[in-house]
Amino acid sequence: MSINLSAITAFLDKTLSVDSIPDASRALNGLQLENEGAVSKIAVAVDGSEKTIHAALDLGADLLILHHGIFWQDMQPVTGISYRKLKAAMDGNLAIYSAHIPLDVHPVYGNNALLAKTCGIRPAGEGLDYHGVSMGVCGEFAGTCRELAERLESALGAPVQTFWAQSEEAPAGNVFICSGGAGNELVQAARLGCRTYVTGEGSHWNIPMADELGINLVFGGHYFTETFGVKALGQLLKDVYGLDYAFIDMPPSAYSH
Repeated sequence: MSINLSAITAFLDKTLSVDSIPDASRALNGLQLENEGAVSKIAVAVDGSEKTIHAALDLGADLLILHHGIFWQDMQPVTGISYRKLKAAMDGNLAIYSAHIPLDVHPVYGNNALLAKTCGIRPAGEGLDYHGVSMGVCGEFAGTCRELAERLESALGAPVQTFWAQSEEAPAGNVFICSGGAGNELVQAARLGCRTYVTGEGSHWNIPMADELGINLVFGGHYFTETFGVKALGQLLKDVYGLDYAFIDMPPSAYSH
């Protein structure tokens, strides 16, 4: 069974509101590379690396859905790695679709909403302001800092790095989750009444700043906090179109030889 590529991309564009949500211009949300027009198997992944593209081809996929697409670098000629990635995908009839901020902020299929839900945090406050769009999920966690860390590690499948304002046995309180590399939004989260700030990664200065603000800081890993959305899109397309999908797990350790 195969489904028209244009039907799938139109469905994703509408579901994720890719035309109305602001993002970096190089994110190029939506269809980044087309194929011959039909989709029979889908692969989903976080990053559009060369390894990911070849893994999708090995699976027999003809559509690869990414959170971080294949055009993150500045404008450049189609040579070297850029040429190799595009040639491999085109030779394998692999279409590529990407959704960055639109997938982070989605209330049902978004990285933040799903991580919060998995940890038992119900959204109850406003998010960070990102060019007029609400980013992240805020809500109360009924447990200690240690229990939150354990819940996060179970959800992420990876260890977290914690910096507690008091102790791990103190209440986690009002928790703000913002996936990816949002460490620099720490101050804005604190102004919104955040007691514990959870993100993927940040800058060194975020650590002493959290201490000075008197809030807890948790780094869960950029990659690990952003696997939820693409998996949800794969399952959504399976439910709607009956197409099989596979998640390509390519954490940072996959790039160490």
